Formats: sequence, C-alpha cells, structure tokens
Amino acid sequence: MKTKTRNALAAVFFIGISTVALMGARPEPNGKEEVLAFNQRFEDAHQRMDTPEILRMWSETGVSLLPDTAPIVGKAALTKFINDAVGRLAGFRMRKAEIDFRDVRVCGEWATEWGIEHQLIEPPDGKPVIDRWGKILLILHKEADGVWRVQQEMWNSTPKPE
Repeated sequence: MKTKTRNALAAVFFIGISTVALMGARPEPNGKEEVLAFNQRFEDAHQRMDTPEILRMWSETGVSLLPDTAPIVGKAALTKFINDAVGRLAGFRMRKAEIDFRDVRVCGEWATEWGIEHQLIEPPDGKPVIDRWGKILLILHKEADGVWRVQQEMWNSTPKPE
C-alpha cells in the first residue's frame, strides 16, 4: 500500500512539473539578477551618452550628490543638470565608460551598491583624451511599475586604482 501511495504522489508531482514546463512558466528573477541587469543598462547608456535613457533610469524623486555641487533633487532638476552638462560636451565622444559595481545588496524593493568608474572622454579637435576615475554609490528602488530606478547617487573622483 505504501508503494502505491508513493508512486501515486510521484506521478502527481511529475505531472504538475510537466504541466508547468509545458505552460512555459519561468522562475521569477531574483532582485540581485534584476539589479545586475539594471547595472548593465546603466553602463551601456553612459557609454552611448544616451541622455533620454539615462534619465529614464532615475526616480522622479531622485537625488544626486556630486562634488562641489549643491544636491540635485528631483527629476526636473536632474534633467536640467544633465542637459546643461551634455550641452557643454558638444563634439566630445565617450571612448570608454565602465563601472565595476561591487557589494550589490538587495532587500525587497531597495538595493545598494558601490563601484569604481572609469571614463575615457575624447574631446573635439584632437585635444588629449580625458582619463577620469571615480567612485559611485547608488541606492536603487524598485518602483510600483516593477522597474528599478536610481533613488540616490553619490559620486566623487578617485585616483586610478593600483
């Protein structure tokens, strides 16, 4: 009797698994995988100097804390700041924009991480390439639409790592 019961339970289990597989069910990605995918999009958008995409990655209430600059609070202020900065970079080309994100921590709909950033920026007219290193700290929030966005950012320069 025990064998029949065990076999019946095994059959129900395997039928259930097969049904889920046939329905195309996929496991939900975990928060860390989602943040790593966000990081790749974030880095790619900066590499392309894609201002609209960069701005889509920010929360409406986002805050950026940059050196020698008052806090930039809210998407309208961030949009103005980024558009002004890009306007001053007419003719410049991003050769490299890499961020080595580290210590990604996810707790529900919040995530924190920091990284080492490296940019090579080519000015117009053959001027020397700008080789810039920095540290970045991000606090991300998964908003009601299910999209991770930057809630807070802090950036400052750093010497080239050894």
